[in-house]
Amino acid sequence: MPLQLVETSDEDSFVSVAQHVAELLNEGQTRTALADTPATLFLNDCVNLIQEQRYQEYVTRISSQVDSIYTKMPEKEAECCLSIVIHAVGRVPEVGQQAAATTLASALCQSDERAEERLTALLSLYGILSSQPAAQLAVLLATAGYAARNSAKCRATFCTAVRGKAQRWVVLWKLGPAESRQLYLALAAAMREASDRPTTREHLALVGLALALPGTPDRTPEVTEAAAGALADYLRSSSIYTLDLLPLPAVAALADHPRYGPMHKLVTAVLAGDVAAARGASIPAALEAAGGVTPEAVLSKARMTALLAACSRAGQGEVPLGDLRVALDVAEDQVQSWIVRAIGAKLIEGRVDTVRGTFSVARSTHPCFGLQQWSKLATQLASLKETVAAAVSTMSQIRPPPHVGARSAAPAAATRA
Repeated sequence: MPLQLVETSDEDSFVSVAQHVAELLNEGQTRTALADTPATLFLNDCVNLIQEQRYQEYVTRISSQVDSIYTKMPEKEAECCLSIVIHAVGRVPEVGQQAAATTLASALCQSDERAEERLTALLSLYGILSSQPAAQLAVLLATAGYAARNSAKCRATFCTAVRGKAQRWVVLWKLGPAESRQLYLALAAAMREASDRPTTREHLALVGLALALPGTPDRTPEVTEAAAGALADYLRSSSIYTLDLLPLPAVAALADHPRYGPMHKLVTAVLAGDVAAARGASIPAALEAAGGVTPEAVLSKARMTALLAACSRAGQGEVPLGDLRVALDVAEDQVQSWIVRAIGAKLIEGRVDTVRGTFSVARSTHPCFGLQQWSKLATQLASLKETVAAAVSTMSQIRPPPHVGARSAAPAAATRA
């Protein structure tokens, strides 16, 4: 069969989508000789809008039928139609592009039916608005909200697309504190309760960025839920042992919250590496607020944090294995197994000396890198700077012996000759 090439234009594609949607409107309708059926009126309106290049109104008309597209069309057909409609958004003049994009995004977010396909369309819509930062932000916020309320697969797709980009967007779009906070919290909400370590780390980082912004209220419902969600994810994660959020006012305010106060107390104990306090704080109210984490998981996290805290305090020194046994509250023969687990997770580096009963620390992850740690680091850097300056000064005062200078001058003179 010979291959036939047919030349088409964007306008033909736009009309084709309108025809497909009109066919959906005709389904179940009695066929009559009358021309003014809902389907023909819809199609005629769309064709006129296309001919007059009124693409914003065209997008609005098609957006009103988005639910019908996803309810009645097969997956590939629906994907093709939405791709063409999104392309039509790109044809809208810049002055109306944000309104057109917002209308289509709202239509896509109206239902959770075939949520993964709708999310893909929302991400494509975001991508076509590269020259419209305000429109991109509006669509991104809508997409984040849609992902947050849907399945884990939807959230994973969204997180993969946006992970690591939030701070770049804030700079690129020149967002103020209020808009930045809104963006950070929206992205963080979509990453809550993730099962993978990179997304959980991103979630905690985004909450920290949002709550550290100037003018952040301490006790609004949105901020409270964001702070509590971060603490709960920290407790649930079996691979995250660092948390820098407790000093933030919005997180500290959870201490006297009727629901999240017990969880805040539990996180404080775990982060301090206080195994006894963590055991005592593992009451049902705290575990329930953290999403049903088990007491065994809490104690395991507290013991690992206790190990990291002891190694961090030692710097690059030695820690007696007996001290680690007391800190971890375990039997003597279990201490080395905890060290091996920490080394395997790349949380610490070092060497066990079983003869002397010590652990030599080469590197350790800090459970919390707060003001005290920053001050210590500043002191170390200042000391290093002084040492380097002294070495440079000493080296500059050294003069080579006269015979060395003569030897080096002779080849140079021979070369000139």
